[in-house]
Amino acid sequence: MIETNNKTNLKIAVIGAGRLGATIGYSIAEKRLNNIKIVSVSAPTKKTINRAKKIFKEYKKNILFTNSNISAAEKANTIFICTPDDMISKACGSIYNIKKNNNQKKTIIHFSGSKSLKELEAAEKKGDHIAAMHPLKSFASIPEAIKTLKGTEYGITYKDKKGENIIKLLVKILEGKSIFVKDDTKPIYHAAACIASNYLVALIDYAVYINEKIGISPEESTRGLISLIEGTLDNIKRMGTKKSLTGPIARGDTGTIEDHLNIFEKVLDKEDTEIYKVMGKKTAYIARENDWINKDTYNKLIKLLRD
Repeated sequence: MIETNNKTNLKIAVIGAGRLGATIGYSIAEKRLNNIKIVSVSAPTKKTINRAKKIFKEYKKNILFTNSNISAAEKANTIFICTPDDMISKACGSIYNIKKNNNQKKTIIHFSGSKSLKELEAAEKKGDHIAAMHPLKSFASIPEAIKTLKGTEYGITYKDKKGENIIKLLVKILEGKSIFVKDDTKPIYHAAACIASNYLVALIDYAVYINEKIGISPEESTRGLISLIEGTLDNIKRMGTKKSLTGPIARGDTGTIEDHLNIFEKVLDKEDTEIYKVMGKKTAYIARENDWINKDTYNKLIKLLRD
């Protein structure tokens, strides 16, 4: 049971009921907290609204579902903007297109990893509190994201104590962890997340593609690589990234790297080989940093991967 301060009363509107908005909103609603409630959900299309109603199931009778951001915001004192990044500013502005019916301060939170708090300028000009929280998680499927949300790390950004308190309370309710991200560094933080998640997909796809060139099917290749990847992730959890490095570069096997490059010339396009070389140079740097290879071996590897 999540314990909250009874003095904190959050009536939450979710603006944007896509995969992220529906997951976060439902995960709060299912806690059944008396003083922290989802009161409204807005989405631009009937299809998205109907999907949200199915997601929220037994909680939907107490929630307003609407295609009006203003109607959703009027019921709330805390507003989640869960739209695509480029729509955040517009969504925030739409809430303030009419004069508020009361002087109650609202807290406006967006969930972008890269966008700054400037996207919430319309709220700040009205004197409302602004903050951001970004889950370091892949939201490929709403049901799966709901099941696995617990333990998620959130990058959090805020300007005042009120925003900080609410953000940290929400992270607690969602049973997550948080790391503070300075507002002006958010694009770098988000780029790191993209590299670790999106580029990982591209990297594995690259490995599958290479195997296809020698007649191994994507299904067989993926099955074999997954076991290897899972073992690597387990090592990273226990030892961190640098000490989890294995393979020929970590061992200083320059002859193996030469073999790779020689067959790549026969099987792959030059552009495809460049991906291997770029990642190889970074791998060599880590191996040298670990003091697992000497300077001469490192220089030989770099020359191979550069030429």
